[in-house]
Amino acid sequence: MLKLQPHLLNGARQAGELVNALGISRVTLMNAYQREANQLLRLGRARTTHYAARRMVTGLTTDEFPTFRVDDTGQIVRAGTLITLAGDETVWLPDQTIVDGLPAEMHDIAPLGFLGRSYAQHHADLGLPDDVSDWSDHHVLIALSRRGEDLPGNLIIGRESFGRFQNLRHNTHTVADFPALSMAALAGEHVGSSAGGEQPKFTALVDDQHRLVKFATSQTDNARRWQDLLTLEHTALETLRNAGIPAAETTLQDINGLRCLIINRFDRIGINGRRAVITLAAASGRTGIPWTDAAEELERDDLLSSNDSQRISLLDAFGALIANTDRNLYNILLYPTETGYTIAPAFDQLPMAYAPPASGNIRNSAINTPRPTVNTLATWDDARTLANEFWQRASKQRLSDSMQAIVTAHIAR
Repeated sequence: MLKLQPHLLNGARQAGELVNALGISRVTLMNAYQREANQLLRLGRARTTHYAARRMVTGLTTDEFPTFRVDDTGQIVRAGTLITLAGDETVWLPDQTIVDGLPAEMHDIAPLGFLGRSYAQHHADLGLPDDVSDWSDHHVLIALSRRGEDLPGNLIIGRESFGRFQNLRHNTHTVADFPALSMAALAGEHVGSSAGGEQPKFTALVDDQHRLVKFATSQTDNARRWQDLLTLEHTALETLRNAGIPAAETTLQDINGLRCLIINRFDRIGINGRRAVITLAAASGRTGIPWTDAAEELERDDLLSSNDSQRISLLDAFGALIANTDRNLYNILLYPTETGYTIAPAFDQLPMAYAPPASGNIRNSAINTPRPTVNTLATWDDARTLANEFWQRASKQRLSDSMQAIVTAHIAR
């Protein structure tokens, strides 16, 4: 008697492909599926019909994960079901799109960077690798479905994370708590929800607003350079907002030698509300190309408006002109819509060319002035005006002597 499951262990297969490969009729194929219906899935219709084998991920007790979204009022609503399949594939019902690994949005909300490392330590019972860069899709799914109640965006995956969300209570803090929270973060404690990026940070609920707080001390030359960069990030975002370009709202605060950049989170609304966000990397399915190229691809596919595409081009050019050498596709966020995406406020705009390298040799001279690319040529002049404004504003900030000299050099150019 024909068994379909052994023929699906490397991933889902189209019905026609199975009929031809096995030399059977479609009626025989359907009868075989019905005998194994508890182990298989039939997806799509007519010529697009696919068959897939369910597979349980090691470390989990199910292959089926209900998914939910938290709306802007804090209410949670059903968003479908994720099912893990053989061949390291998944399908998110009712959409029925089969993907390798996990859907892009779920990768986006996985713990990353500085807070990601503390996440693994804080949830040691999950048995996850300490270094999140070593996580497989299986590790990510374990994290999302078992401890995913307070991750970026508004997606909740699995029954356990759903239960934890229902019991989630946010501790409130004041700025006076920041030194203690920063020490706890540096000690590896998990302070707040997860967010990407390698800069030391924690999250906190302050004055009924969820904040992301980046911080740096003044104890070493490297630390003081990071203080400069926090100041310049605040200045860059302020420059954009002043020009009418949506950017994350920030506050700069010095507390006993600790400089804190306090950033209002735009994936959180009030105390309990949330909003979906997705990176430009996930939306485009690309990673190693410039912001502008990815935006233009989405525009050609009618997933992004021409205005939003131009704004991303402007941010790309502005970043180049303020020496932001870390313009990866994870540093642009989009809001999903019914027909595509709209751009979220700008964030992480700062002169990363002057960040202390692992070698510890701080750069104290200004980098060469960049030139426009083919795709940023149309927005280059506007971006240069913004960049000039940024460097002028920067010259009035409280910076170290070495950083002030760099700023002066940029103004002179």
